[in-house]
Amino acid sequence: MIKQIVITALTFISLNALSQPQNSNEMVVEGVAKIKAKPDLVTFTLNVEKKDVTESSSITLLNKEIDALVKSLNEIGFDNKSIKISDYNVSGVQDEQKKKLYSATSNLKLEFGLDTKRIDAIYNTILKADLKDIDISFEVKLSDSLEKAIRIKLVQFAIEDAKSNAYNIAKTLNIKLAGIRKVQKTSQGLLETDKAVTANFTPPKLVSDREVRYTTPFDKFQVDDIELLEDITIVYEILN
Repeated sequence: MIKQIVITALTFISLNALSQPQNSNEMVVEGVAKIKAKPDLVTFTLNVEKKDVTESSSITLLNKEIDALVKSLNEIGFDNKSIKISDYNVSGVQDEQKKKLYSATSNLKLEFGLDTKRIDAIYNTILKADLKDIDISFEVKLSDSLEKAIRIKLVQFAIEDAKSNAYNIAKTLNIKLAGIRKVQKTSQGLLETDKAVTANFTPPKLVSDREVRYTTPFDKFQVDDIELLEDITIVYEILN
C-alpha cells in the first residue's frame, strides 16, 4: 500500500546565523527543514487486572482472562507471536473496608500497521467476548523504515536551505566563501508546517492480511500527523 507523506521544507534566513565564531574568517549559516508525516504504526496496550481474596485465585482469574483475550485476538488475525507481554505483577491491596485483597495485573501489547478497521475490530471483539477488567489504550508512531526515509529527505532540504542562506548572505555582504569547515546536524520532532512536497513510501507488512470488516467510527477521523525537524549548521571559510 502506497502511503503519501506530506513533507514540509521551511526556508528562512536568521540574523542569528550571522553571528561569528571565534575565528573572524568564518561564517555560520543554518538550514532548517520540517516534515509532516502520517504515522504508519499503532501500538495497542491491553491492561488486565483481577482481584480476589487470595493470591492464587487472583492469578487464576487473570490467566483465564488473558487466555480468553488472546483467543479473541487470534480470531481477528493476530497470532501469538504478535502479542507481547510487557508486564505481569501480583500485589496485596486493601479495599474500602480495609480487607486484604490481591491484585494480579498484566499488560499485553500489539503493534501493527495503522488500520482503522483493525482497531475497531479489536474493540468489537473484546465487547462481543464479554471480557471484563480490561483497560485499552493505543498510540501511533512512525516505523523505523519510514522515519529513516523521511530523515533522508529532511537532511537534503536542510542542506539546500543552508546553502541558499550562505549564498544570499555572501552576496549581500559582498564576501567570498572558500569552502566548508564544519557541518553539524540536529534532529527532533516539531510543530505544524505549511509548505508541502509529496513523497511515496510503502510501509512494511507487520501482520496477517486477513480482512476484517466492521463499520467503524475510526474511518471518520484521521490520527494526528507526526512532524520531524532537521537543523543543519554549516561553518564556511571566508576569503580575506
